[in-house]
Amino acid sequence: MLHRDMKKTEIEEVLADKGEFIQIDYLDRYLKDSPSIDMKKFAYLKLARIYLNRSMFENAALMFKNAAINSPTFSEQQDFYTKEAKCYIRAQRFDEVQNAMKKAFAEANSVDRRKVYDEIVAYYKKVGEDYLSSGLPGKAMNIFERLIRMKLTLADKNYAKERLLEIYQKLGKRKEYEFLKSISYEK
Repeated sequence: MLHRDMKKTEIEEVLADKGEFIQIDYLDRYLKDSPSIDMKKFAYLKLARIYLNRSMFENAALMFKNAAINSPTFSEQQDFYTKEAKCYIRAQRFDEVQNAMKKAFAEANSVDRRKVYDEIVAYYKKVGEDYLSSGLPGKAMNIFERLIRMKLTLADKNYAKERLLEIYQKLGKRKEYEFLKSISYEK
């Protein structure tokens, strides 16, 4: 069992031969024991990795949010909030993505805000493509519909439009297909 005075290596040793659900239980109990802020962050990141391995994206997002709260530097907080947003994209919780992005923007300067935004846009595209290649056009449609509503470059808007047109055609969504086809994203 874990206790609040343990070091990271000791925690790693205890968890090494345990299954993921036992690790989750141990880490949850450990966090209730009020460890130091650095150790809380460590435990939250361990939990986030476990949840990501199990495709439990909402839980992973919550762990990244908690890690950000327990991070002393702005860059770490920004990084963890961005990871939170990415997890919510995978979970298709788009309102939560917006909230996480706002928190990441609050911790960033103007240059970093642009990087975070571009990273999120690229992640939307990657997830959409992953869903398409996995044979999940409904989920891909949700991703690309959300993406096309964002502030994008002309190339990205046209990319999202083309992907959506393909998906609408595949799913037999004639009204949506015709409507989107009539829209022009030119300057």
